[in-house]
Amino acid sequence: MSRPSRIKSPRGAVIIHVAIALFALLAFTTFVIDYGVMWASRRQAQNVADAGALAGALAMIFDGGDPAIINQAAQHWASINPIWGQGNSAANVDVTLSGPTTSIPPCGTKKGCVRVDVFRNAPDRSNAVRGNAIPTYFANILGINAQRVRATATAETAAGNQIKCLLPFAVADRWSDATDENVDTTNFANDGAHLTGDPIGGWSPNDLYQAPPGAPGGLDTYVTPYEGSTLGLGAGHHTGWTVNNDYGRQLILKDGEVGQFSAGWSNKVDLPGSVGANEYRWDIKNCNETPVGIAPPGQTCAGYPNSGTTLDEAAAGCLGVGTGLSQGPTKQGIEQGGPDGLPVVQQDPNAVWNPSVTGPEGLPGAVVNSASDPTLNMSSERIRPIAIFDIAHYMQNPSCVNQAGTGCVIRVANIVGFFIEGMCDTVRAAGRLTPGNDCGPGPAANSEVVGRIVTLPSIYVSGTGNVAEDAAFLKIVRLAR
Repeated sequence: MSRPSRIKSPRGAVIIHVAIALFALLAFTTFVIDYGVMWASRRQAQNVADAGALAGALAMIFDGGDPAIINQAAQHWASINPIWGQGNSAANVDVTLSGPTTSIPPCGTKKGCVRVDVFRNAPDRSNAVRGNAIPTYFANILGINAQRVRATATAETAAGNQIKCLLPFAVADRWSDATDENVDTTNFANDGAHLTGDPIGGWSPNDLYQAPPGAPGGLDTYVTPYEGSTLGLGAGHHTGWTVNNDYGRQLILKDGEVGQFSAGWSNKVDLPGSVGANEYRWDIKNCNETPVGIAPPGQTCAGYPNSGTTLDEAAAGCLGVGTGLSQGPTKQGIEQGGPDGLPVVQQDPNAVWNPSVTGPEGLPGAVVNSASDPTLNMSSERIRPIAIFDIAHYMQNPSCVNQAGTGCVIRVANIVGFFIEGMCDTVRAAGRLTPGNDCGPGPAANSEVVGRIVTLPSIYVSGTGNVAEDAAFLKIVRLAR
C-alpha cells in the first residue's frame, strides 16, 4: 500500500491563511483605532480652538483691547483643554485679532474678531510643522509613527438685545438739537453748532429737548437706533448714543421738569414685582431677575397700564415709569445704606473711572480697581444696565409729558451699561465731574445720579429689537466659524 505524498498534504495551509487574515485584521485595526484616534483628536482640537477664540473675545469685552491680554486669555484656555491627553503650548496655538491691517471674516478689518488656530504637528499657513503630534498605536507596524491634526475657530463680539439686573432708571436718548435758548460754548465746545449732515445736530449736555418740526418753538428731532433716518442722512443713521462717540461719557441722571426736558432727564422705572419705595431701593442695590429687552420697530407699547410693569411688557421693550428719581430711596440705594444690603457704591468702593487706560474692544477709558491700581475692572458690581427711552414716543404721551403723577409707559430704544460714580454732590466734592457738568440747584444734587456710559455683556433673544451696530452697548460673544 502506497503512502500519500507529503507535497499534497493540506497540513500547514491554515497557517498561511491565518497570517494573511492577521495582516488584514491588523490593517483594519489600524484604520479603526488610529483613524478613530485622529478624528477624536480632531474634535478635541476644534474644542480647543473654540474655547480659545471665545475666551479671547470675552477678554475683549471685559479686559480691554490690549492684544497681549486677549492673547493670554486665548492661550490659557487652549492650554487647559488637552488634545488626546496632552496640553497645548504657545507653539501649538496662534491667536490673530482683526484690525486695520488684518482682515478676519465676518469682522473684516474692524475690531471685534478673534481667530485661534491650533496645530498638532500640522503644517501651518507658512508650511511650518509644529510639534507634539498625535501618537499612533497600530499604524507604526506600517512605519507611521504619528498623526497630524489642526483646527481653527473665530469668535466675534456682536450686539445683544436683552439683559437682567436693570437699574430702575430710564434716561432719555440723545436727540438732534437744532434749537438753543442758552448757548454755552465755554463749557460745551459744540453747543449751538448745528452742523449740516451732523446726525446729533450739535447736541451737548446743556441742551433742552424742545418741540419737534411742525410744532411752535423748536426743530429738535429724534430718530431711534433701529429706525431709518428722517434727517436726510441715509438709511441706518440715527440720533442716539453711539459706542465710538459716547463710550465713557459722563451722564447726570436728573428730573425732567415739566416743559424743561434737559439732557439726562430721567424717570423711575417700576420693574416687575416692584411696588413702592422699598422695592425701588431693593432694585438699585440688588438684581431684579426680570429680562428687559429693546423694543422692536413698530412697538407702540399700547395697552399696558400706566403704573407697574408686567413680565411680558418688559420682554417687549416697554416699561412703566414714574416721574423723577425718589430722593431718599435713590441715595440709600446708591451710596447711603439702609436695609436690603450694601448700596451700589459700597459693593466695589475703590473702583474708579480711568480715562487713560484702554477699555473693551480698544475703546478709550475703563473702570479700574482703584486710583492707584489701573487693572481693568469691567466686571465691577457698580456697572449695571439702564434703559434708554424713545423721547419722541414719550413726548406723544400726555401722561408722560404732563407728569401727572400716575406714571406712563416708555418704549426702550436702547440699553447701555452704566458705571455708577455716585450721587452728584459726592462726585462733585471729589472733583470727578467732567468740565461743564454740574449738579442741579438745592436738594437736586442729593437725588441726581452720576455715571459713565459703558458696554456690558448680555444675551440675544430672537424677536426682540435690534439696534444699529454703532449703537450696540449690549454685547454678546458668539462663534462666527
